[in-house]
Amino acid sequence: MCTPDFYLASVEGYDMEEPRRCWRVHRMANAGRDDLLLVRIDPPLIGQKYGLGERDIELVLVATRHKGSSLFPITEWPVFVHVARMLVEDPVHYDRLEKGQYESIAWAELYRTEDDARMKKM
Repeated sequence: MCTPDFYLASVEGYDMEEPRRCWRVHRMANAGRDDLLLVRIDPPLIGQKYGLGERDIELVLVATRHKGSSLFPITEWPVFVHVARMLVEDPVHYDRLEKGQYESIAWAELYRTEDDARMKKM
């Protein structure tokens, strides 16, 4: 894979203390907002915690947590985000999500560099 777009980590825990490389997949919307971002992460989240058995989570949905923050484009780092797992098969084929097609799983931050994510530079 090419160079990551950014890194995902969480000071809150959620099994995301270690940075994950992230690549933008595409912008999505739901009934309340049009600024959701589908992201491919590596390493994936362990799916067993979410009842997925051996199937890990490689795609997550992120949305900014704070008013005035943006993912399109990102102008300030870190970006505080909600992280959700997708409940639909092949989420890359969706542009709009309905309630029940995703589930919030964490609060985290997006960092510009892996070093920043490791140091949790705020």
